[in-house]
Amino acid sequence: MNGIWNSIEELNTLGFAARTLIVGIALFTAGRFLPHRSGGQYAGFDFTFFWMMGGLIASPLFDSKINFTNTIIAVVTIFLTHYLISYIAVKSRAFERIAYGKAEILILKGRIQRKNMLKSLFPIEMLLAQMREIDVSDVSEVDTAILETGGRVSILKKGDYAPVTPADMSIPVTEGGLPVILVNDGKIIDKNLKYLGYNQKWLKDELLKYGVSNIKSVYLAAINGAGQIYYSMM
Repeated sequence: MNGIWNSIEELNTLGFAARTLIVGIALFTAGRFLPHRSGGQYAGFDFTFFWMMGGLIASPLFDSKINFTNTIIAVVTIFLTHYLISYIAVKSRAFERIAYGKAEILILKGRIQRKNMLKSLFPIEMLLAQMREIDVSDVSEVDTAILETGGRVSILKKGDYAPVTPADMSIPVTEGGLPVILVNDGKIIDKNLKYLGYNQKWLKDELLKYGVSNIKSVYLAAINGAGQIYYSMM
């Protein structure tokens, strides 16, 4: 066991397996407690953290002479530093601007802001590619394009080029709402039925309208905000 944590000339199979297990647990723990953000919302220091963590944690597996105890200490220190930076950024707007930077306007009222493009080192071809992704072929159609701190470009079209909505045409729409699961793997979710003000008899009667007579044969049944039931059989 001493060879697992300290530097050793040659690591045997059992020691390598033990180090691999510890590395896997460390990576899982770090990933579990990372701030919940999508890929396009990561800041520069997030990527630095990923790069350092990956290199540090994996290094004792490729070089047995590396002291594993020191590696774990370094990993914990970097993780806590990253967590602290993320926490302070949430609490302090001033620190958030330091850690994440600020969004830059690339297009304003159909005019490209060359100064901000240069400041952000953002090439025109990349901007045009982002526009094409939302079916905008002409800069004159854009009211505002903003380079977000995560590197994604948010594009707002001018009113004349914005898609027509049901509200524009005074067309009434039915709210879908989030679905509520009523049956999961053949088992009725009584808590959800009670929350909606229904009972098992109502559910069985509704499913019977679709020809479903045995609840246990239903893999999933859910109801949306409009009162529409969706079901899937096993």
